[in-house]
Amino acid sequence: MPAPSTTSGFLVFGTGRLDESFARGGIVHLLEHLVMRRLGALDIEANATTAPHHLSFEAHGTPGVVREFLERVVAAIAGLGTLTDEEVLAEKRVIDHEMRSWSPHPSLYAIRERLGVRGEALGAVDPPGRCFLTTAEVVDHARRHLVRENAMLVVVGDAPESIDLGALPAATTTLPDRGALTLLPLVTPGFVRRPGAPVSISVLGSRADPRHTVAVNVLDVLLYERVRTEEQLAYLAEVDTQDLDHDLNQVTFVCDAVEDDAAAAALTVVRLLRRIAAEGLPDGILERGRHRALALLDHPGWIAARAHEDAARTLLGRLVVPLDQERAQVLATSGEDVRSWLADALPSLLAVLPDESDPKLEAELRSMGLVLADPPPPPMTGRSFRPKPFRGTPSRVRLVLDEHAIGVVGPELSVAVPDEDLVGVEDTAEGFLVVGVDGTTIPVAVGDWWGASAPLAAYLARVPAGLRVPDAATCPCPRPDR
Repeated sequence: MPAPSTTSGFLVFGTGRLDESFARGGIVHLLEHLVMRRLGALDIEANATTAPHHLSFEAHGTPGVVREFLERVVAAIAGLGTLTDEEVLAEKRVIDHEMRSWSPHPSLYAIRERLGVRGEALGAVDPPGRCFLTTAEVVDHARRHLVRENAMLVVVGDAPESIDLGALPAATTTLPDRGALTLLPLVTPGFVRRPGAPVSISVLGSRADPRHTVAVNVLDVLLYERVRTEEQLAYLAEVDTQDLDHDLNQVTFVCDAVEDDAAAAALTVVRLLRRIAAEGLPDGILERGRHRALALLDHPGWIAARAHEDAARTLLGRLVVPLDQERAQVLATSGEDVRSWLADALPSLLAVLPDESDPKLEAELRSMGLVLADPPPPPMTGRSFRPKPFRGTPSRVRLVLDEHAIGVVGPELSVAVPDEDLVGVEDTAEGFLVVGVDGTTIPVAVGDWWGASAPLAAYLARVPAGLRVPDAATCPCPRPDR
């Protein structure tokens, strides 16, 4: 007998990390867990995903199985108003274990450099305040975002007779207007060093550009062969794409090279990209990249994944390129198109490098026109405080406070966080940690500075309550009986 028809069903909501803040992040992931918890035991292939720009629930199987799962999801969402503190705490504990082995996708490191710790770049951050989210906050987010007007049903394969989404709550508030994207003022083409970061080389492009798809696939074929197959510098070597805005897209080469191999991989990629932009593609690569692009466009699993990604783009008001149009663009793209696409993209190049890589790498990158991408810190002119001796702070360093910023200034290190760029203040045992939108962190131990107690208390008093994060040591997630 023939096998039953296979159906993939997705219920997609246009909310994700981009609707959270640094200080109160993790709420969509918590909602995902709480909805799935209320479904009870599942003996089918089903899952839920919190992404930077969407939340989705999915099931795969017969049309009847998919329909039953999605209608149970709708019922669970409709009943979230009865959430208890005990349910929320239980899933916080589960997430706490999940996040101990979590690491962001390597491409998100570059997105965090471009966007800071806000919006979709929060996908690269383990939310510091996730253990302190309240049941009321969770329910409020669900009422504003898990609503009919912010949902889309996607079915790939044989469709069920009908799926009733009528029980989804209706919106009672206006959905957020996220406004235009603002990139941080990085200097590109450039590079940054970050402790523990994987190697990534990224450029920006437009998904509306007809050259885009073939260019991405050509780079995937070419860089994989050069970095992994020919040079043996890494195991993982791939090109990834991430939406940043309506049609702005980051194209990122990532690899797992470490130590000296990380420096060699970065130099290999930058040199190859520059050569292609100047001289064009090696023989045979265009057809291989085009073949790969067409194979993906025709792959059933990729079609299903693309369908629910496009649903999220539609909900967020972003560009959606129909598959037939993209296929025609792939067939029409020439080698010169790929060369010119890369030449147009190279001014936005950003290399993120592990801090442990070969220090000679910087000189090599500078010789190819790359500069340190970090902009200089803003000047500080406020009241300064000297460090107390024997507390570990160099004697020439000063804590500086004015009416609009906090900073630490010294001969080798100067960092500052203006109030307008503040995204969080985390309490610690000895004081607090200031976090700026660009990821700058300033640990402040109140007892380390002469005469700073009252001024620091005044600084904390002007920090909005929504940006404060309790001391991680007071997290309620660990079970008291273990």
